[in-house]
Amino acid sequence: MAKVLNIYFATHKSCNLDCSYCYVPKYNKNNRREDDQKILTALDKFFDTVENEKRKIGIFCLHGSEPSLVSPETLGKIINRVNRHWAENDITGKTVAIQSNGLRFTSDYLDTVEKEIGDLKKIRLGFSIDFPKSAHDKYRNNSFDKVYANYDTARKRGMKVSILSVVTRETMNCLDEFADGISRELELYRKAGNPYKVKIKLATGEMALTDDETERFGQFLIKKNLAGLMQILTPGYCLQSGNECLWYEFDVDGKVYACNKTYNKAGIFADWHKESFGKIEKKRATLFADTIEHPDCGKCEYEFFCNSGCPTDRIKTGPDAGKAHECRIIKAVMSDLQKRNIHLQIFYNNN
Repeated sequence: MAKVLNIYFATHKSCNLDCSYCYVPKYNKNNRREDDQKILTALDKFFDTVENEKRKIGIFCLHGSEPSLVSPETLGKIINRVNRHWAENDITGKTVAIQSNGLRFTSDYLDTVEKEIGDLKKIRLGFSIDFPKSAHDKYRNNSFDKVYANYDTARKRGMKVSILSVVTRETMNCLDEFADGISRELELYRKAGNPYKVKIKLATGEMALTDDETERFGQFLIKKNLAGLMQILTPGYCLQSGNECLWYEFDVDGKVYACNKTYNKAGIFADWHKESFGKIEKKRATLFADTIEHPDCGKCEYEFFCNSGCPTDRIKTGPDAGKAHECRIIKAVMSDLQKRNIHLQIFYNNN
């Protein structure tokens, strides 16, 4: 039986925004666009290698850093190539996912993509939109109005759209407005099923919440009944796999990363131009085996749920080093569910 790989595919190492909390290292931050033909050639080589080695691609997500830097014609060709692989390998029920800052997905851009692929429903388009507008604009180059307009256009055209909203220390100054923005999108979901998902994640690094802020944000989510939107409280997310996570990110130059969170020189662990997928899989399986987990995690009654979170994204210093950034929120939410006698499965089904 062919092995299935779930992957991010990075068309670029650069971006058209300069977000304050971006994970891309400074030496990769520029507005340079890769040559579109180079990207298409690399993608063809990638799928030829996958198929020659009797592998299949399951989830395919364009990411790292901004995939819309390709021309709309090229994006359409990429989507067609992925769908051809799925059709030729009897893989059904899959849709190409794209995670974007949303700036370039204008109506004109989508028109051209649609001409190439025939149906915009062949794409699941994720927009990075922080709420409220003031928090988004502070860290994302005053781009809220343009990004939200593009999101709204895509949604109204029937595309499957989603929102990923990052919570920073700035968010803590406008929590009610944050909740209002999120709640408006949830109302659209309830009425029409689109956006098909709305998710929240915490910023890390300099923009990360303090311990006290994390506690307060957790209680806020519980009060507003929004806790189920946290990525790490969503069944199946990679954040829950801990050191056993087996996602990959491949780029057009042959580099292999654990995922987009390790998108830097230190994160490169293989070269798909030179190494077989069998060898890459073996390297990936042990990549974070020795990454620190906090000793308290093994005694925690909720450890089964988070597995200390993403090994590249845990708390790095202090008494909580080795715990998931979301640890305090997880504990608060799970404790609240227990107090209210709400089964975990019911919590999942309602979110």
